[in-house]
Amino acid sequence: MLQLLKQELYKLVHKTGTWIALGVMLGVQVLIAILAKGVPDFLDATNAVSGNFMGSAIALFIMIASAASIIAMEFQYGTILQLLYRKYYRSQVFISKIIVIIGQAICLWVIQFAFTMLLKVIMFPKVDLSQSIGHGQTLLSGMVRGNASELLSAMLLLSIVVLLSTLFKSNAAAITTGYIGYFVIQIASSMLLLVIDRWEWVKWNPLTMLLFGQQVASPDLSKLTHLSTGVMAGGSVVYTIIFAGIAYAFFRKRSV
Repeated sequence: MLQLLKQELYKLVHKTGTWIALGVMLGVQVLIAILAKGVPDFLDATNAVSGNFMGSAIALFIMIASAASIIAMEFQYGTILQLLYRKYYRSQVFISKIIVIIGQAICLWVIQFAFTMLLKVIMFPKVDLSQSIGHGQTLLSGMVRGNASELLSAMLLLSIVVLLSTLFKSNAAAITTGYIGYFVIQIASSMLLLVIDRWEWVKWNPLTMLLFGQQVASPDLSKLTHLSTGVMAGGSVVYTIIFAGIAYAFFRKRSV
């Protein structure tokens, strides 16, 4: 199992796309910071900082591509056979990939948040991180909670993406489906609030849990989701495990 993890990490670190994606994420953050600095009427500095200069959004897009391809690529290039011929269990192969996905996501969120703080110090020293943003939160505490909640919601979304990727042998098809699924889910999640208002029991579906990050940022959203923030956090974890379990079931039965 440890050897599998080392192999997955080696492939991730030595893949050119990993570093290109990281560079794009940091580059976008710099561009947003420059825009907020140069055109404050268009983009408020405080909002730019609290939004991580779009760092978390780019990190999510990177992770969708990474999660969609990590399994599909093994089948596309036939490398899954090499792993199975070495007498590794499919469960070990699958778990090693999940661990790498989780680790990569955490690293990206930490990097983009740290870079946000660096850009804030260098370019926006007047933005006060201790200022109140309501609901008993400061700007800094709100950002920390926001990033943590976005990461948790991302894990749920990525578990769905991994599930979809087990159905495709083409890397491109898996990534495309992952992005299409993301936009469909985002649209459906927003429309879902209208349905919940009519039939409250609908609130327990997984799409509602994807609104967890938004509810942390805007606690009043609980009036529309009819769920507390704590319940949504727990629901996100439960659904993440369920979708990952279904993905493993498909992965285990998939022919090579």
